[in-house]
Amino acid sequence: MTPPDPAAARIILVRHGQTAHNLERRIQGHSDIPLDETGQGQAAQLARHLGAQGVRADRIHSSDLSRAYATAEALRAEIGGVHESFPALREIFLGDWEGQPIDDVSLREAALSAQFWDGDPECCAPGGETPAAVGARMLAHVYAHWPGEGETLVVVSHGIALWSLLSHLLELDYQTHWRGGTYMHRNTGYSVLEVGPDRQIRGARLAQADHLPPR
Repeated sequence: MTPPDPAAARIILVRHGQTAHNLERRIQGHSDIPLDETGQGQAAQLARHLGAQGVRADRIHSSDLSRAYATAEALRAEIGGVHESFPALREIFLGDWEGQPIDDVSLREAALSAQFWDGDPECCAPGGETPAAVGARMLAHVYAHWPGEGETLVVVSHGIALWSLLSHLLELDYQTHWRGGTYMHRNTGYSVLEVGPDRQIRGARLAQADHLPPR
């Protein structure tokens, strides 16, 4: 990550740290699962990494789910900023699938699960949200809180929510890029968007994980 230009406006998108559900490959959605010990360490490591790059936050907006909130608090302690949480930044709601192992759902509801995990933006779990709907609510929040000149807004959210948001912001085809997995954020992975006052994206570094060990 290059040192920040103090005159530029930025949005930094961050995925929360690891949870037990991530490790066990369980579907989280709106389930309020806290960071595990590894996730706490990842959040602290990202905070130090961004601080070392000279990042200073003006505002930090997080999902109100504890895994995102705790990640945001670790960032605030290192890079400053006023932290507020918002339900609009929650992960996609996955209805009847929440709390269940991904593999179990894939066996029991093979066709629907395959459609969803293949990246159909209009597909949803029983009683859940679609990726398209999640992206729309995320985008509405970011547009309402767009940073001004020289300001840095940090948004701490969740994997599908962030990818849905990026698809809207960058006008990318959700399904095509989902299939490639190119821009999916690892736990505490982040993207840096250089933005203008006209809601244009002037530059982007996506799904960065340079603070994490290689897979």
